[in-house]
Amino acid sequence: MQRKFLFLLAGLACVVIFNLNCTKIDTTQLGGEILPAVDNVYTFADTLLIDASREPLDNDSIKINLSEPHLLGNINNDPIFGKTKADIFVQLKPSFFPFYFGNPADTINPFINPKTHFDSAFICLSYSGFFGDSTKPQHFKVYQLDEGTTNFSDTISHYLSFQPDRPLTNLIGEATIYQPDLKKYVYLKTSKKDSITRQIRIKLNSSFLDALQLGDTASNSSFNFFNSDSIFKKAYRGFAIVADGTNSANGLFYINLADSATRLEVHYVAGYANKLDTAFSSFKLSNGNFFNVTASASANFVRRDTSASEFPRSPDPTASYIQSSPSGSAVRLKVPGLSGMTNRIIHRAEIIVEQIAGSTGNDVFSAPQYLYLDLIDSGNTRKYKPIYYDLNNTQSYDPDNFISFFPTQGIDQNYFGGFKRVMEDGLGIRAYYNFNVTRYVQSLVTKGGINYNFRLFAPYNIYYYGLKLPYKNNLAYGRVKIGNGNNAKYRLRMRIIYSKI
Repeated sequence: MQRKFLFLLAGLACVVIFNLNCTKIDTTQLGGEILPAVDNVYTFADTLLIDASREPLDNDSIKINLSEPHLLGNINNDPIFGKTKADIFVQLKPSFFPFYFGNPADTINPFINPKTHFDSAFICLSYSGFFGDSTKPQHFKVYQLDEGTTNFSDTISHYLSFQPDRPLTNLIGEATIYQPDLKKYVYLKTSKKDSITRQIRIKLNSSFLDALQLGDTASNSSFNFFNSDSIFKKAYRGFAIVADGTNSANGLFYINLADSATRLEVHYVAGYANKLDTAFSSFKLSNGNFFNVTASASANFVRRDTSASEFPRSPDPTASYIQSSPSGSAVRLKVPGLSGMTNRIIHRAEIIVEQIAGSTGNDVFSAPQYLYLDLIDSGNTRKYKPIYYDLNNTQSYDPDNFISFFPTQGIDQNYFGGFKRVMEDGLGIRAYYNFNVTRYVQSLVTKGGINYNFRLFAPYNIYYYGLKLPYKNNLAYGRVKIGNGNNAKYRLRMRIIYSKI
C-alpha cells in the first residue's frame, strides 16, 4: 500500500509540474481569441525585433471648434518633452437683444433707488479636466480684446495658433488658481441660493464693470451696445484668458466653453415695487441658435517649446518619444523579420510597446490614454493609411479605397488594442500598449505583399483622404518615453504565436 501511495504521489507531482510549465504568451483577453499553449510541437513563438526612428508628424491641420474642450495653462517643468503654453479667446454675449439686466420692470439705478447698484463681474470658465501637476498654482490674466481686432470673427474654427491682430493691452482681471480648489463649492455673493463647483472664477476690475453698466438700448445713444448683436460684438470683441508663465505652473486645464458655467457673470442688486433682489445676469457662448444673436467666436493658442528638452535635443539612444497632439511626435516602426516569412497559421501577432519606468516626470505627466498604429505607404501620394483587417474584425474595409477606407463602426479597441494599461514588476511601474495585428500578418505570410513600416503616435484627430476622424485622446493629454529596439529591458517587439503548415 505504501508503495502504491508513493507512485500516486509522484504521478500527481508530475501533472502539477507539467501544468505549471504550460503557459500562454499573454494573460490578456485583448483580441477575444483563446491562444494555444506554446509547446514547440504544435505551436511556436517568435519574437521579432523592431527598428524605431523618429517620424515627422503634420500638426498644421488640427483645428478646434467652440464645442470642443479648450486648453488653458502652462507646463514649465517637463525636462523630457519641454514646455507648453495655452491661452483661450472667447466672445461672451447676451442671449437676447435689446438686452436688459434683471426682469423687465427692475430698477438698477442708485439715483432712482439708492439701494440698487451693480456689484461685481466675473469671467467664469467651466472646468472639465486636468493634465500635469495639480499641486502647483496657475496664474491667469484676462484681457479685453481691442475693438479694432479684425481676425476674431463668428463661427470660425481656428487652428491652434490663434493670436489677435491687435496687442493685448487692456488687462481687466487676474487670479491665481489651484486645481484642487475647483472641486469645492463656491456660493455666489449676490445670489445666496446659488452655488457652483468645477468653475474657474476671475474677478474683473471696476473699470470694466463701470463701462458695462453704461450700456443702453437706445438706438441714438453713444452707449447703445445693448441695442443689437451687431453693435455689441463691435464694442465687445471678446476676452483673452492668458496663462501667465510663472515657473511653478506645470499643468493644463481643460475648459468647456459651450457649458453654461462658462460665462461673464454680472452681479447686481435690483429694485422692484419697493423690494430688493440680489441676482446676476450671464453672458454666455452663443452657438447661433438664439433669436437675432449670431454665434460667438472662440479660439485656442497652444505652443510647444522643446528647445531645452531631452526630446528632441539629446534623446536617449535606447528610447523613442511620443507626445500627444498638437505639435506632437511620432515613431516609425520597421519589422524586417516579416519580410520573407514562410506561410504558417498565425494564432496571434501583436506589437508590444512599453514605457521606460522611472523616467523623469512619469509621476506627474501620464502616458496617453490611447496610441494609434497605421501604415506608411512611402510610394503613394497619400503617405499614411489604416492598417488592413485588424481595426475591426467584424467589419470589412479597404484602406486603399477612399470611400470604404475605414470601418463604419470605428475601431474595435478591445480587439485591436492601443489603450493604456499598467503593469508592475521588478522593472517598476509603467504603462504599456498592445496592438493586435494578427490578420494583417496572416495576410502577409499567406498572400505576400509589401511589408510596410508602421507609424505609432497619440493623435487627437486622424486624417485620411482629406477627412478628419476624431480619436479618443484629449488634446495635448499624455506623453510617453518608450523602449526602442535597442533597449534590453523595455524592447519594442512583435510577438507571434503560430503553427506550421
